[in-house]
Amino acid sequence: MPGKGLVHVYTGFSKGKTTAAMGLALRALGQGMSVLVVQFLKGGGSVSGEIKMLSKIPGAEIIRFTDQRHPLFCKDGCDIDELRKSIRWGFALAKEKLLSGEYDLAVLDEINNCVKEGWLEAGEVVSVIKEKPEGLELVLTGRGCPREIIELADYVTEMTVIKHPAENGVKARRGIEF
Repeated sequence: MPGKGLVHVYTGFSKGKTTAAMGLALRALGQGMSVLVVQFLKGGGSVSGEIKMLSKIPGAEIIRFTDQRHPLFCKDGCDIDELRKSIRWGFALAKEKLLSGEYDLAVLDEINNCVKEGWLEAGEVVSVIKEKPEGLELVLTGRGCPREIIELADYVTEMTVIKHPAENGVKARRGIEF
């Protein structure tokens, strides 16, 4: 489709990383491209609006892991060893899928957090970037993207908080933040 696939990184400590990636996925689907979205660390809760909509569009494959939730959002605590196992299994599945050559665009949502927290090695993600099919556009989201991934990426966008309603006690709102 678009020729040589490039690597995008959406990182930083503000809102918008997943939203940007899902917007790109929607744009690609609108142009007849096939899209793979793999969401790490977002299981156990309600499905976001963008995932609900993307999953209805032909050409989109969505993979979520219901047993993966970032420890910050576990009310009763998380078993870190089980979380690590699930992330590693999920990453192996994602790698198999995106190396298959079946997709024009792949989004690994929150993969940077998995590396930052030590649940995956940066080298594993670097190897996927280097092995990806030439035409695959690859998007990596999440806070704390390591330098070695940033250096390989073609696009790097860092989301920075200037002002956020949470600072005034406004909770996440359905349809806006999720």
